[in-house]
Amino acid sequence: MNKILAFAGSNHSASINQQLVQYTATLVQGVEVELLDIRKWDIPIYSIDFDPDITPDKVKYLIDLIGQYDGFIISVPEHNGSTPAFFKNIIDWLSRRSKKVFNGKRVLLMSTSPGKQGGVNNRKHLEHLLPYLGANITATFSLPSFYEYMKRTCKF
Repeated sequence: MNKILAFAGSNHSASINQQLVQYTATLVQGVEVELLDIRKWDIPIYSIDFDPDITPDKVKYLIDLIGQYDGFIISVPEHNGSTPAFFKNIIDWLSRRSKKVFNGKRVLLMSTSPGKQGGVNNRKHLEHLLPYLGANITATFSLPSFYEYMKRTCKF
């Protein structure tokens, strides 16, 4: 694996999942890691009415970018025990524009939260969902109690 794309599936300006992705990227050695910040992406909510004629530029860009990388580090928060609407919308667009966009490439799937479960419910959901997009989930990680961990380690 030569090139890894790392991003968080959050649109929160102070996303702790983005912080986790950034920190994790610093630990990877021997390969190129690019951090992608999608927090300000404005993508319309997917509707079948857009098919097949309309594809947002950011979705086209992401499909192209995914094709250029060998592996991925993705960290997604949990909202009410599930996938945030922001990231689910991106998944919906990808699934309609490139059925197997990840093309069997390896993915480290992560999540963190201020709570004691670390977003594990959504992470488990995505472990089952992302393979439909061709993702090969090779490892998972959930970091509970993000702010407590940050105070103890000061590594973020």
